[in-house]
This record gives sequence, structure tokens and C-alpha cells, in this order.
Amino acid sequence: MSNERQFQSEDYLRRIDQAVAESKPLQDWLIWRSSQDGEVLSKRMLLLIESLKSQVAAKRWVQDPLLAPYLPMVLRASAIRESSDLKSFGVLEPWYRLLLKEPAGVLGMVSKFYYPLSIALASMLLFYFLAVSIVPTFKAMFDDFELRLPSLTKWFLQTSDFIAYQPVSLLASLFSGILAVYGLVKLYSYLMDRFEGSSFVSFYRRGTKKSLGSMARWTGTMAELLAIGAPAAQAVATAGIASQRPYLNLQSQRLSKAFEANPTTTWRAQGGSTSFAGSSIAALEMHQQGTDTTGVLRELAQSYAERWNCRANLSYDWLGPIILLFVAKFVFFLVLALFLPLISLITSLSG
Repeated sequence: MSNERQFQSEDYLRRIDQAVAESKPLQDWLIWRSSQDGEVLSKRMLLLIESLKSQVAAKRWVQDPLLAPYLPMVLRASAIRESSDLKSFGVLEPWYRLLLKEPAGVLGMVSKFYYPLSIALASMLLFYFLAVSIVPTFKAMFDDFELRLPSLTKWFLQTSDFIAYQPVSLLASLFSGILAVYGLVKLYSYLMDRFEGSSFVSFYRRGTKKSLGSMARWTGTMAELLAIGAPAAQAVATAGIASQRPYLNLQSQRLSKAFEANPTTTWRAQGGSTSFAGSSIAALEMHQQGTDTTGVLRELAQSYAERWNCRANLSYDWLGPIILLFVAKFVFFLVLALFLPLISLITSLSG
């Protein structure tokens, strides 16, 4: 049994090395496809092309978290490398978008938050104008009449002085607030990954863009590895690495070890199998029975990738109305704070 598995292991690793060595058509298509978007090669694209040119060893492709996600594209391209027509690689389009599109950097984040940021900036300019031009006039009037100011008015005058005379501190406070929001977003993402094992978080994430992307990478990697004769346990373990999702990777390693310990037990009976889609586990059981399930798994992976591509990114346009509501409330209380002393003054003079 161990000798057979060693032979299988060496055989599938050789086929990965062969696919990498004969990847020149894929490299040409990647460069051509990137030029169609009018973009420079992303860091992900450069990593993939450089790894193909330098013919990185097969073991790194199945173990390195940076390279494992590209295995579906490399191995799938190997099957169509005989064609000299770049358009024949069109079947890889969903994978190109899923794997090689650079994640949003600083400019991408700014463009995503353009609408709420524009409103926030306009609000800041409005507050600064009021603090510098309008509020001092009322403050001088209050001092001339020696009016007793209510707490609300005192608070707004102090806030106005802070905005007008300490703009650097104000900008530092705003910058700290932005960093705090960014930190909360990262903390939220970490906690969601950390507690994804709970039924609530799992249900909440089901069908999200991140979930679809990870399942496309997981299913696609497993499909291509099984197609070249990789041991099923190794295919599951590498698929977990390629998923780029901590919880899915952890469950994949556990499922792989459980199957290695009990290879005669069906996949559905293995511990942790319920963490995966029933269709994927069913495909693994068919493979265990000797049925070629490459086509089924490829169709599943393609479906996940296409749904990921069609799923809209999370929009933050809802922040705009919230900021506007905050600005409206602030202006209302500002007007109220400035006119309360005047109302009391007019009342006392008329009496």
C-alpha cells in the first residue's frame, strides 16, 4: 500500500512538473489577457509567470500557500496547451479574474469609499467654515451682552475653538479615527475566520463572495489534482491550502488525515466531512469507488468561479446617507445652541 502511494505521489508530481515546463502558451495568454484590460502586470501575475518560467518544483506548488491557488489554472491549461490559438484559453477566464486580479490597494479603497468620503470631506469643510466665520460672531455678541450660556452652547463654542485654532490636532484625531475603523474591519474579518466553525457564522458567510471564491479554489484544485492521479488525501489537503480560507484549510487538513488513517471508510463517514458541500463529498465518494469525477468537480468549480465573478462587491454607499443625517443633526443642534441665548435675551428685553 505504501509503495503504491509513493509511486502515485511521484507520478502526479512529475505531471505537475511537466505542466509547468510546458506552460509557455499559458504565459503568453496571461500576458495577452492582461494587455486586454490595459493594465500593467499585477504582483500576483508576476509571481505566477516568474514561478512558471523558473519551473518551481512540484512540491512547492502543492504546499506553498502563495502558489497552490494557481494549480487549477496551470493544470487546466496543460490540457489545452497544444492549441496555438490564445482564444482557446478562454475557459480560464473565470480563474483569471478570481486568482490574478490584484486586491484593492489604497487607491482602490479610496474609490470604493468615494461617495461617503466626499460627503465627509464636504462636511468637514462646512464645520471649519462655521467655526472660523460664523461662530466667532455669535461668541462676540454673547460676550458683549454678558449672557449666561447654556451647557449646549458652551460645548459648541469649545468645539468651534478646537476646530478653528487646532486644525492639526483635528486632523490627527480624524486620522486616528480612520485607523480605528480600519482596525475594526480587520478585527471583524479575523473574528469571522476564527469562529467560522459556529453554525451562525457559517450560515452568515454562506453564499458570500469570499465563500464562493474559496470554494472555487478548493473544488478546482481538487479536480485537477485528482485528474492527474494525485492521492485523494493529498488533493484534499492541497485544496485546503489553495482555498486561502483558514477554516476551510483547517478542516481540509483534518479530513485528509482522517482519510489517511481510515482509507476504507467512506468520505461521508469521515469526521469533519459535514464542513464541505455535499456535492463535493459525493464526488469524492464516487472517486473512491473508481469513477472518474474530474468533469463533475470541474463543473462545480466553474460554477463557483462564475458566481463569484457575478457577485457584486460589498457597497458602502449606505454610509453616505448616515453621514448626511449626522451632519443635519449637527447643524440643527448648532443653530439651536447659538440661538438659545439670543432667545433668552430677546425674552428678557421684551419683558
